[in-house]
Amino acid sequence: MSYLGELRTNWRPLAAATAGLSAGLSLTAYTNAVMAPQFLAEFGWSRSEFALTGVIALLTFVFLPVYGRLTDLFGVRRIAIVGVIGLPAGWAAYAVMSGPIWQYFAITVAMIALGVATTPAIYSRIVATCFDKMRGLALAIAISGPPLLGALGAPVVDAVNRDHGWRAGCLLIAGTIAVVGAAALLLLPAEDPAVRRDRRAAHTGQDYRVIARSAVFWILLGGVLLCNLYHTITTTQLGVVLGDSVGSGEAVALLVSIFAGAVIVGRFVCGVALDRLPPHLVAAVAMALPGVGCLIIATSWDTFTALVLAVCCLGAAWGAEGDVIAYLVARRFSLKIYSTVLSILSAAIGVSSALGAVILSRTLQSSQSFNGFLIFAGVAAFVGGALFLLLGRLGRVTLDTPETVSDAAGPGTT
Repeated sequence: MSYLGELRTNWRPLAAATAGLSAGLSLTAYTNAVMAPQFLAEFGWSRSEFALTGVIALLTFVFLPVYGRLTDLFGVRRIAIVGVIGLPAGWAAYAVMSGPIWQYFAITVAMIALGVATTPAIYSRIVATCFDKMRGLALAIAISGPPLLGALGAPVVDAVNRDHGWRAGCLLIAGTIAVVGAAALLLLPAEDPAVRRDRRAAHTGQDYRVIARSAVFWILLGGVLLCNLYHTITTTQLGVVLGDSVGSGEAVALLVSIFAGAVIVGRFVCGVALDRLPPHLVAAVAMALPGVGCLIIATSWDTFTALVLAVCCLGAAWGAEGDVIAYLVARRFSLKIYSTVLSILSAAIGVSSALGAVILSRTLQSSQSFNGFLIFAGVAAFVGGALFLLLGRLGRVTLDTPETVSDAAGPGTT
């Protein structure tokens, strides 16, 4: 089958994954950006109290490995439906909050516990299973669903908030993600009976032993932990860091916009590159890009052109990493344990990001400059990126004979 022929044949599972992710927990970053100021203004919560939401979000990485394993055992549909029901219910619950911030925290915990069932570790399994030659680009399309819906929906929700109040905005979000999530479930293709038989024969303990004995897994885990320390910069500190170089105002806003554009470009360029080039080389370059960006910002080279290059590197890496890790897991492990492995690595990304935040906090206690952390995170990204080069010497992990197929088989091999 040709490259684009896979898209014509498998448009339905790709649409299901894209819709599911669009209405999933990943959308929260965009909905919260619109609704958080409404909550603070309505109830008078302090920013320091509300910031604890970031701690609650760490629960995502507790639940991810559980849902990932359950997806391999019971299929995407049975697991995703938990989040498809839970997330709209959570937004409806936000709409009836009466003031105490514990209500918000309790609802958020419940939404995370249920909504993790709608993350890429779950839905991308459909893409990894149905696509081969076009797998990289298909993953990029699916993962781009949440920012697209967020970009289109945020102005609409903001208008509803202004005209009808924030409670109506919550209900609009609940209704939208319920409809889109239900559409995703309807679009999911029927499951092959042979796949169900394979799952019934699965042995969880044996699967985890295969994963733990695999050098591929430990290389991916080490690379993920080292390459994502910079996340705390791009998620919470980017404007501050750039402001130290160019001052506040229009220049920072423009650089942040360039960063956002680089995220989208990086995601699709990486997706196509994974399909066309040796995946371990693409991964090494993409995952090392934050090192370039961090080190440029840390130097005295503060021209606007240099900072554009830096934010492009950070943005491209941010967009590419989800595609890279999902692709490598699909290529390097049996698809029978795809979500199990990907969920562990996705949780590791969160651990790395949290660890980076702790390290940044400690460095800022001794110095008000970000440069020390930027150099540390940049060097770590280079080391982590180099780890991915080792994958070229290793093969694919199966449940019977680990690491038997090397990259020499070509990018399209399943």
